[in-house]
Amino acid sequence: MERQWSRATTRAGYTFVIVASNDRPVGRVGLWLKNLAEGRASLGYWVVKSARGQGTAKAAADSVFGWAMRDLRIPRLELWVEPWNTAAIRTAERAGFQREGLLRSWQQVGDERRDMFMYSLLNDDR
Repeated sequence: MERQWSRATTRAGYTFVIVASNDRPVGRVGLWLKNLAEGRASLGYWVVKSARGQGTAKAAADSVFGWAMRDLRIPRLELWVEPWNTAAIRTAERAGFQREGLLRSWQQVGDERRDMFMYSLLNDDR
């Protein structure tokens, strides 16, 4: 939690809790601003298994990237998804992100490097 708070304090990024209609936390969505000087930011989301398939992640992502593009005026949002994660891929595509390609061995996850699909959403696309 402290790491998340420090990101907001330093404006490196923002993490938001996704809350279901019964006020129960069911996931998170984040906006990372590390590359903001280059006109890019990245988005990430995750929801618990019981909240998947209900549009929860898409609604949360829509809210955050709407804010990022409309109010923060970020020209480009990026999203990375592991190729096996079909639910996250569906969410990205339903939210309007376009797949740009496969980044081989892109990210360290645990003890191994993993491939990631690169998705983007341009402010001009909205």
